[in-house]
Amino acid sequence: MKLTRRKFIKLLGTATLTAATGNKVFSESGNSNLTEVKVAYPPTIAALPLAKGVQREFFLGENSIDPFLEQDIKLHLIPSRGSSDAARLVTGDRADCAITGLSSSLYAIQGTGNLKISSTAFDPNESGRHMGLAFSNLYHNVSSLNDLVENWLDNSPKNSIILSLSRDDHYATDQLMESEGYPENDDKYYLNREDLISRLNFLLNEGFVSTVLPEPLLTLALENPGFKRYQIELLSNYGEVALPPFVFAFNRKFLDKDPELIDRFYKGWEGSLKETNSSSNIQLLDLTTQIISETLPGLRNAIENAELTEEFASLFEIPSFSSPKPLNEEVFDSVLDWTISKGYLNERIPFEKAYDGYSAKLVEKSK
Repeated sequence: MKLTRRKFIKLLGTATLTAATGNKVFSESGNSNLTEVKVAYPPTIAALPLAKGVQREFFLGENSIDPFLEQDIKLHLIPSRGSSDAARLVTGDRADCAITGLSSSLYAIQGTGNLKISSTAFDPNESGRHMGLAFSNLYHNVSSLNDLVENWLDNSPKNSIILSLSRDDHYATDQLMESEGYPENDDKYYLNREDLISRLNFLLNEGFVSTVLPEPLLTLALENPGFKRYQIELLSNYGEVALPPFVFAFNRKFLDKDPELIDRFYKGWEGSLKETNSSSNIQLLDLTTQIISETLPGLRNAIENAELTEEFASLFEIPSFSSPKPLNEEVFDSVLDWTISKGYLNERIPFEKAYDGYSAKLVEKSK
């Protein structure tokens, strides 16, 4: 029987817990001297310390200190459906800062010029598995990446890899193809979809051959008992590819206005990293489902009515988060060169225009 979108969303949430929503979960303070900082974030594990930082108590009743409030900062988190949306919120003056992909930052810098990268936010190369190329064995008996390219991919939408064209997962998949000896061929290889729910739906329900999924949705697709009949399997975990980092991208006016506030923001972030790294998998998966339900509202009802078990939580590879680092110029050049070679940008962006070196010094001071 065909899986309906309603049943699909319900199944996707069957192994997760109520998202941490409502006023009593998030940090509050009577301090009238707090400075509000609006931060946009996409549905990615990279945003986990943000959710942890503003959480006042766990669902199990444990109290938690907001490290940003300790720096007299009140975070206003703004969910976005993807890295490109997060960057656009900053360039449109609707957010002060975003956790976003490197390529999304470059397009925003070239577009309006009022965004600048301050540091890395999360290095996916330091985690066990950040994303993967998945397929459904119910529809396609694909044995390997080579089999996928040589015998399945063609110019039709269904026989394509679903990903976000021009974004970091496209860059990474091009590198993956190159490592296997295949030249770039976007028309044959890829179908553009940034919406992650559409990607999963196409894979499970419509018989599309493959898609790229980030964590935690990748583990949900692979391990959710409700998807067992679709036989979702992993073709590649991108382990042989150097993935671009997620970055902190600030509105340029906000960044230049108050360096001391940026300093306090990074100190709050460091406190959030410590809180996150000291939490259990089940506590962090609770927060991860919060990120999913806020950035992908279609999953909210399913998540709120679902149950989380320690057994299921143990299946997720929650990374150990490290401190932000200065942006590597070689990585910047590699992604920039790729965007130009693909025709997404028509000229180079000077490194000093895109990256605020002073904020890198604040990163070091905040440790």
